[in-house]
Amino acid sequence: MKASNRIFRLLVTGLALLAASCGKEEPVTPDPILKLAQGTVASGKGSQFVSVVATGKWTLSSEASWVKFTPAAGTGNNDAVALSYEANPDEKARVADIRLSCGGKSTVVTLRQNAKQDDPQPEETGGSSTKRRWMELPETKDGDGLNFYTHDMTLQGRKVRNYSFYWDSGNLVARWVAYPLNNALRGSGSRTDAWALDPLLPASQQPVVTSTFRNGWTRGHQIPSADRLNSEANAATFYGTNMTPQDYDFNGEIWARLEGTVRSWASKSDTLYVVTGCVVNGSSQYTTDVTGKRITVPVAYYKAVLSKTTSSAAHGGYLGCAVYLEHTHNPGETVARNHSSVLSVRELEKKIGVNLFVNLPDAVGSAVAEQIETENPNTVSWWW
Repeated sequence: MKASNRIFRLLVTGLALLAASCGKEEPVTPDPILKLAQGTVASGKGSQFVSVVATGKWTLSSEASWVKFTPAAGTGNNDAVALSYEANPDEKARVADIRLSCGGKSTVVTLRQNAKQDDPQPEETGGSSTKRRWMELPETKDGDGLNFYTHDMTLQGRKVRNYSFYWDSGNLVARWVAYPLNNALRGSGSRTDAWALDPLLPASQQPVVTSTFRNGWTRGHQIPSADRLNSEANAATFYGTNMTPQDYDFNGEIWARLEGTVRSWASKSDTLYVVTGCVVNGSSQYTTDVTGKRITVPVAYYKAVLSKTTSSAAHGGYLGCAVYLEHTHNPGETVARNHSSVLSVRELEKKIGVNLFVNLPDAVGSAVAEQIETENPNTVSWWW
């Protein structure tokens, strides 16, 4: 009996110790998470955002000497780490394994950089608008200090253009953003809020928009998020190059209502070709991004649209309309027929000094193009 009692007591003691130890389990530290904005990049020099999810102090490292991180170490979550990479001089693509280490744990993601021959053709990412036949494009000019870029997107397995923009690195805004719009190009999905660096430009030449602009200026899209709903295409509308500093109420009221009106025009068009632009000449205001870069606050915004339509009101299959808005708060106002902001495409061209829809004359002839661009949209019921 004594031996049995001793065994029983030992068993009870062991179970008690086991229960106590189970009740005092040390918390498990989750693995760190590392996300790249783009897993594959072009062959040229560039940069992008890296998102770090970590519970404590972390470091980023890579054995590839052609990638750098700013910062390379930190504490806690950070969705605005800049990853910069050098141009690939080789004839083959290359990869860099990027390691995030935190609390004795680590995770690795791979960045692939194309060889030059793997990149899209040069005309797809830069150059001049006059080398393309895209109907939405304004004219670009050599020597004006601005740079032309294009983003594409994938729809039904096929690459098509998303939007183009004319970048002003001195004021850190796109002077205009141009794109085609219809229900198919708009797609389906939801807003991503994927605020990020534009991979076409170095981080030093664009605003960082992971947080709103300083002094109360909101981040205003030029191509609206709601005009591109497929996930990949929508994420590209959140690049810093598509943002300008806008008055909060202007952005949320008259400008938002105008964006909705433009989408309604697109819904009844075969395709609506849209130019959204900002005016910085004469501006004395500026704001800053989270890194302290100065961004000029525009004095005005505009939209010019060209509808390809079968309407009997059209000339050669097209109708044109333009809107010019001073960058002020317009409580309760909506752009509608006979609103003071509505004007012909030609009147807007004179106001902003930009030749809009530069490819229209080649499509319909100079005389018909003149008719389209000079027509007063207030007299055309199709718009209203």
